[in-house]
Formats: sequence, C-alpha cells, structure tokens
Amino acid sequence: MDNKNDNNKINEETPKVITPGAENVVTSTLEDNKPQVVEVINTNEVAQNTVDNNNTVPTSVQMKENTTGKQKKGHPVFLVLLILFLFAFVFFLPDITNFITDYMNKKTGANELKSGTMECTFNTSTDNIDYAYDFSFKYEKNRLKSSRMTTTSRLADTATDNDILTEKEDSCEFLRTVLDENDIGMTASCSVSAAVQVTTQNIDYEKLDMDFITDNIAEFEGFYPEYELNQSVTTIEQELENNGYSCARNEL
Repeated sequence: MDNKNDNNKINEETPKVITPGAENVVTSTLEDNKPQVVEVINTNEVAQNTVDNNNTVPTSVQMKENTTGKQKKGHPVFLVLLILFLFAFVFFLPDITNFITDYMNKKTGANELKSGTMECTFNTSTDNIDYAYDFSFKYEKNRLKSSRMTTTSRLADTATDNDILTEKEDSCEFLRTVLDENDIGMTASCSVSAAVQVTTQNIDYEKLDMDFITDNIAEFEGFYPEYELNQSVTTIEQELENNGYSCARNEL
C-alpha cells in the first residue's frame, strides 16, 4: 500500500518536460506515466498574428510614410518654380546678353555696343582732278544703319578744260532721276561749278532695295552700295583704313 501511494505521489509531482529544440511539441506526464504530445503554436507565429490582428503599424514605419508623403507633395512646387525660372531666363536672355557684353566691353575698352557716327576721309589726285572722298556712317551698337558718301571732284591747277566735271555731273543727274522715280531707300544730289563737281549719295540700309539695284545695275555704275544693313562698323573701319582712309568716331 505504501508503495502504491508513493508511486502516485511521484507521478503527481513529476514536472512537465519540454524537449529542447522541439518548437511545436510539449511532453507532459499523465496518470499512466506515458508521455503524450500536445501541439502548441510557434511563438514567432503568435507574435506575427498579434500584429496582424491588431493592424498595428510600428511608429518608425508611420514616420517614414509621413516623411515620404511630405516629400512627394513638395515635388510639384519645385517643378513649377523651375519652369518659372527657365521662362524668365529665356524671356530676359537678350537683356542679360547685352548686359554681360556691355560689361565686358567696358572692362576691355572695346566699343562693340556703342552707337554714333563715323567719319572716314580719303584724298587722291590725277593729272587733272583732285578727288576728296568723305564717308559718314550712322550705326547703333556697332551695326550699320545708314551712310552718306560725298565725292568732290576739283579741277587741278594744271587742268585746261572741265569736260571731266561735266561727265560726272551728267552721271549724277541720271542717277538722281532714277532714284527719285523709285523709292528704294537711296537718294542722290548733285552740284557743279566752273571748277568743282559734288555728288552726294545717301543710303538707308533698312529700306534699301538691292533687288532693284541688281536688276538695273548699269544705271548704278560707280554708285553701287558697298555695304549692307547691320554690317559691323568696326569691320568697315578696318577695311577703309587698310585702303588709306582716316576714320574717326563720334560716340553717343
């Protein structure tokens, strides 16, 4: 009797044994002293189910989502500002270019952006005639806009007749008549005396009709325009000085 009671007492006091490494089973002791397998839920699965069931999102994830949302909201504003900046830059590009160029010219002493007039003169002689050529150019920011060419033919002291002056006057009058009848941006004036003949040729390059002149080239012999609208006055100045002219500018 004592042994039977002792065995029952031992069975009741025997603790449950959890087998190491077995995550899904627990071994327990029953009244018949036989171990029985009891299924339990993996602890990791329990933790995961708890998160899923409560729909709880960690605070760090919420902060990341909020930050991302704010950044996405800022992108359209940045694009709008960028577009406005590019539009303003393109719109004011000519002014910006002129400002930079003007600044650089002032630093280097160049006059590429200056406006005003330029006078170029040249004198030469033959046996019978003394010639004086006077060019006047009007320009804006160094770009040619109009010109006046005055040719003065004067009989030399050794000359015995003025036939040459008469020929020059006839040519000038013929040109003046053609120009008066056709508005092509070019005019001419003529004057003659006993010893001097003067021909003045005015050209407005913004109105000059070069097609008409080309089609009637014979009528412009000796008066063909050598320059064109917006040609660099600096280039004209260099060419004339290379041919013996003396040039001087009157800047505005």
